[in-house]
Parts: sequence; structure tokens; C-alpha cells
Amino acid sequence: MPLDADRAWEMDAVLTGAELRALIDAVYPIEELPREPSATARVFRFSDGRGEIGFIDPVSDPFCSDCNRIRLTAEGKLRTCLFSLHETDLREPLRAGAGDDELERIVREAVWRKELKHHVGEAGFRQPARSMSAIGG
Repeated sequence: MPLDADRAWEMDAVLTGAELRALIDAVYPIEELPREPSATARVFRFSDGRGEIGFIDPVSDPFCSDCNRIRLTAEGKLRTCLFSLHETDLREPLRAGAGDDELERIVREAVWRKELKHHVGEAGFRQPARSMSAIGG
């Protein structure tokens, strides 16, 4: 994913989820299980019944249309998408004494502004300043 600290990620170097599944399936046949609503992973079981494997493919198989994830960074910033360029500050309102109602309003407003999609692989995509480890993923 384009959340690497050294910014070496390139779309041309992506091994898609479909390609990876085909490589595994050629040796260890797999079959897809039904996807849970808002799940990030597509889960497959091995045809021999000896386990399952999940794939999270936000670049090659985005699930943005039903994503309900938000994250809170260690610095108290709310992120509505891993690839978002925007964060909502919760630490300062908390330090200023904001009550539950005020915090709920801030979180709800942030969620209403949640991006419809992340635009990875599209012209003009900008990588977020934070790496995955700095986001908390």
C-alpha cells in the first residue's frame, strides 16, 4: 500500500490480490467465502478444509463503497480513511474539557466528511504524509 515511510511505493510494482490468489490457488486450491458487510478482508478457505486465508486489497480491489472504518492516531487525530490527507483533532477538545455530546458532534461531522473513495492509482493521487506505522495500522 502507498503508506510506506520511504515513499518507494509504485503502482506498477503492485502484485494484485487476484494475482496472489491465483498463485496460491495453483498449488493449494481455495474457494471464496461470503463477504461480511463492511469487511475489509475477502476470506477464502482451502479446498482441503485445512484453514482459511484473508486478503485485504485496498489498491487492487477497493472496498470503499461500504467501508465503515475510522482510526484514532496516537496523537489523538481521527482519520476516516488510511489514505486521507485530512485528520480531525480530538485531543485538543478533550484537553479543553469537551463533554461527550461535543465529542460525539465532532466525530459525527468527521464521519459525514469521510471520503467516498481513496483514489489510489488515479491521476493526481497524493500519498498521505503519515506512514502506516504512524497512522496506527
